[in-house]
Amino acid sequence: MRPTPRHRGRVAAAVLLSVAALLSTAACSGGDEGVDPSAADWPTAVTPADTDGDFWVVWTAIAETVDDPALATEIDRLAEQGYEVETWSPGCQDGAQEQLGGLTGYAEPVGVGVAFASEEDAGIFDTRDEGTTVSVTTGAWTC
Repeated sequence: MRPTPRHRGRVAAAVLLSVAALLSTAACSGGDEGVDPSAADWPTAVTPADTDGDFWVVWTAIAETVDDPALATEIDRLAEQGYEVETWSPGCQDGAQEQLGGLTGYAEPVGVGVAFASEEDAGIFDTRDEGTTVSVTTGAWTC
């Protein structure tokens, strides 16, 4: 028995709806869902000088001079979260000095930043940390 034209239209509509549902499910799942930063563990920081290749830094304070008290305050705040950081020159990360200098207007900025081995770890920290993020930079160690 052959489907009638009216029945063919219903079959075609059902097929189109099924295909659309499958495509929207595939688009929503997208494969790798990544990590929910709000549920992830706090990421482990790395020592920039010990990295091999590019690393990411979440800069949380930038100043014109190393004597700026805001830098010491930020070091203390991060220590309370378990991150041992120091004031350092963004010039030690390829491209960071130019980026941060452009943001702040300081020719040779100094800052406090937490370094991570991956963009994902930097993103988790940036999302979870309640402090200020000045910028996130990526590049190799140059000092």
